[in-house]
Amino acid sequence: MSDKVVAGADFNGSKENPNETWIVVGRLSNLGLEIFEVKKTGSHVLAKDLAAHKTLSALGIDCPFSLPADFLEFLACEKTKKPFDSWQEVVEDLVFTPFEDFGALAKKFGKETKRITDKTTGALAVSPLKRSNPPMQHLTYHGMRTLASLDPARFFVLPFQDAIPFGCAVMEVSTQDTLKYLGFKDIGYQSKERGDETQAEVAREKLVSDLIRLKERKALTFKDFPALIVQKQFMHNFVKSHHAVDALIACYTVAMFSAAPTHFDDAYSADAMEVLLEGWIYRPK
Repeated sequence: MSDKVVAGADFNGSKENPNETWIVVGRLSNLGLEIFEVKKTGSHVLAKDLAAHKTLSALGIDCPFSLPADFLEFLACEKTKKPFDSWQEVVEDLVFTPFEDFGALAKKFGKETKRITDKTTGALAVSPLKRSNPPMQHLTYHGMRTLASLDPARFFVLPFQDAIPFGCAVMEVSTQDTLKYLGFKDIGYQSKERGDETQAEVAREKLVSDLIRLKERKALTFKDFPALIVQKQFMHNFVKSHHAVDALIACYTVAMFSAAPTHFDDAYSADAMEVLLEGWIYRPK
């Protein structure tokens, strides 16, 4: 395998914009995925931070990249526009739509429908329009606008855009689906799941340590996937922030895809044209 540089990013989903964002970058080789950067940044400078990695080949983000087709149909109707023909049109519309207007339209729509990819058997995804538990509207809205800020000469967003020679594929991933596939139980590593932050920190340290030892414990089961190599200097970041952990899992997910793409369903496996507007979660199968 030729060496590749891959990354994962995680937004915190808060109402603030820009909001706190974590980036994890690693080098994928025959030795495994070796993490060499863990950085806390902001969604407004994500594009700049990523552009610094000239050889970046894949980026995973745990965030809906688009919206359900029935809502997009409603949105076009409410704005007296012709139906959206492409994801690019949807994103361009959002760039010029204040969040308050978007939220009002979502409320008027009155449903929290799922995309085709969210309804895949066994998937843990929720509707991008979900208002609470967990709230997804801010994450979806700001995430899509952030995608629009990426350099189109360097980044192509799957499955909407064609590959660019020597470019970087941007993929929607689900950290929870990846953990489920790898056999990890929910141990409450996210702060909101535990009243005691100390317990959450212990859970995060255990999760990352178990990910590092995954190939030792299940070498045959996951023989096609890379070992995860994390230097001790980065562990503090992961222990202190579940967003950093989610960025790490997103990075590992795209490393898995880069090493063994046949272990993932592609968007066309759904046999539905809607995915070219709604997007696709690249999850291992």
